[in-house]
Amino acid sequence: MRWPVFGIVAYVWLFLEEGTRTLLAIGQITPSFLLILMVFIGLWAPPLTAAWAAIILGLMTDLTTPIQPANYPADVALIGPACLGYLVGVYVTIQLRMMVFRDSPLAVGVLVFLAGMFAQLVIVAVLTMRGLPWLTAQPVQGWSAADQLVHRFLVLLYTAALTIPMGYLLLRLQWMFGFAPGTGKGPSYPHTRR
Repeated sequence: MRWPVFGIVAYVWLFLEEGTRTLLAIGQITPSFLLILMVFIGLWAPPLTAAWAAIILGLMTDLTTPIQPANYPADVALIGPACLGYLVGVYVTIQLRMMVFRDSPLAVGVLVFLAGMFAQLVIVAVLTMRGLPWLTAQPVQGWSAADQLVHRFLVLLYTAALTIPMGYLLLRLQWMFGFAPGTGKGPSYPHTRR
């Protein structure tokens, strides 16, 4: 994979995620463009490359999703939950990519939902563990694991629906990433256009 291309696309996707947060919001539900990119990379990149890309995208997510610990005056960026969640999500994607037609935006949407479920479960579990009494970390203010799971499920549904056009765009730009031929063995449609 060409890392400079990944960096540019990740920055553009982060800009889209942050810049369209209010425009695409349905109540409190906003889509995750970085999750779409993580699944796309997981579909085509070698496993180790996909894992590093997932950690980078998780770090970007952690840095742009501040939380407020209890008894703390301001929001802080907690590095780790999304990194771990995205790492689990890309692992799920790598395991499932042999069973889907990787050139189908619909398949990308289904994988975004499935991998996103695992990623969000890990994120919620890590943030919930901060509130356990035997840990020294401060719990997140106003945190409810049940509310978070419902909210994140709705975010995943919205993101999966948005994956159809975004996945189509990424699949058309796939040649720019320089994925090695035969990477991620599995069914694939032949490319007729680049």
